[in-house]
Amino acid sequence: MLKTMTGVISLQRMLTVRIELVGSDPLIWRTMDMDDSLMLDEAGLALQCAMGWEHAHLQAFHSINPHLRSRTDEAITWYEEQSRLEIGLGEAQETTTLGQALRAAEGELYFEYDFGDGWMHKITVVSQHAKAAGDPPYRVVDGELRAPLEDSGGIHGWYEKLGFFNGNPAPDSWEDLEDDEAEQIIAWMHWRGGRWNPFNPGVFDAEVAGRRLELLAAQGAGFNGLGRWFESMDPELRLAMSVPAAQIGLGLQPAGGPPPSWFIQLVRPFTVLAELCSDGLILTKAGWMPPKVVGDLVERSDLEGIDFESGSSKRENNMLTVARIREAAQRMGHLRKAKGVLTTTQRGRKLMDDPTAMAEHMASRLAQYKGNDVRDRNIECDSTFAGWLIRAGRYIPDRMQRYSAQPEFFLDRSEILEIFGYWDPNQQRPVNGDSWLPSVEEWYLVERLLEYRLHREDKKEELNPRLAELSRYLLQH
Repeated sequence: MLKTMTGVISLQRMLTVRIELVGSDPLIWRTMDMDDSLMLDEAGLALQCAMGWEHAHLQAFHSINPHLRSRTDEAITWYEEQSRLEIGLGEAQETTTLGQALRAAEGELYFEYDFGDGWMHKITVVSQHAKAAGDPPYRVVDGELRAPLEDSGGIHGWYEKLGFFNGNPAPDSWEDLEDDEAEQIIAWMHWRGGRWNPFNPGVFDAEVAGRRLELLAAQGAGFNGLGRWFESMDPELRLAMSVPAAQIGLGLQPAGGPPPSWFIQLVRPFTVLAELCSDGLILTKAGWMPPKVVGDLVERSDLEGIDFESGSSKRENNMLTVARIREAAQRMGHLRKAKGVLTTTQRGRKLMDDPTAMAEHMASRLAQYKGNDVRDRNIECDSTFAGWLIRAGRYIPDRMQRYSAQPEFFLDRSEILEIFGYWDPNQQRPVNGDSWLPSVEEWYLVERLLEYRLHREDKKEELNPRLAELSRYLLQH
């Protein structure tokens, strides 16, 4: 039973718990509300979110601090199934609730993250109350200081590195260091801790922690583009991708508002094409649109010169962008081809007089992840969504830098696809920075149209900010 709260922990209760990182000075701590009926495996993942760990290592709960225990025969350890099978000892987290573990530990529980670095956390119950309808299973209440960096060598290694970072290293820490090793340590800390946001060891970001907990509680299910992508992932992938998603402010609930105004104007070629085919368009014997219709499409959409075809006679077979516009319109159900005639569908007729509705429909089609079988992933979609995720944080997907005055190192798109397990058959190794990465056709077309439009308007510097704005819209709607 609990030492200070005898007999009061029961199912369907919310516990306010205090979590302290053992050995930290000044103390790194959090308070959380947690459902005491949570299984320990999920409780451990929630604790990782609150602390700021990245789900990159194994975890265990202990009834006694294993670093200090003297009566090992009285200790109980709860392992995740994957590590319990390897270690061969201990109880299963998947069949033990947080409340049961706290009772067994007499009110003082220990959580270990990363068996190599051995980050030990002390968990005590502050208070409890009845769980109300609609209460989330866990939430962050308060906390101080950022969690140490992953793989920094445990609490001693963390403070040694932090000394270099703050410019006041311990006297003995200079021993055996190469000339530039201190600078390399500091650079590593900036890179490892600031890939998603600037690295500040003195700041605990409760909003980021809260978003990560919301993503965890939803189990990836959502009603926006990010949610549909998450639903396609296995749990381990979803946990990994929830870290950057939360850091750059993305969630699973749909956001309101129309598409960006410039995007509505950008997709004008699709409303024009629907109008041109509304009475049925007879294609040439080779299956192309007649040159006059192509000319009308180019003129009314202000696409003169997009494919270097000048003059009054414009041929679709020489204009790749125009051909892709038509193909995309057919894939999205705006046009139907039958017996050599291209006809606007009922959907196309509804959209051709409403540019905003056309843009919204195109955005929804773009953000529909194609293929939800985790055993058979879709590299075109994963590559596109990974690019959106990176752009939503205002990073360039393939250059590992932020487009700001002070570029920060960042995961690029190839690294995300490598996490997904993609293989480059041309190089006979995992996808890497030298790999050619595909995109879905509609997204390639949007980028092409935007590049052309901004080049015409002499606003090339707006390309990345606009793609960032649209990427966030696609993921959040």
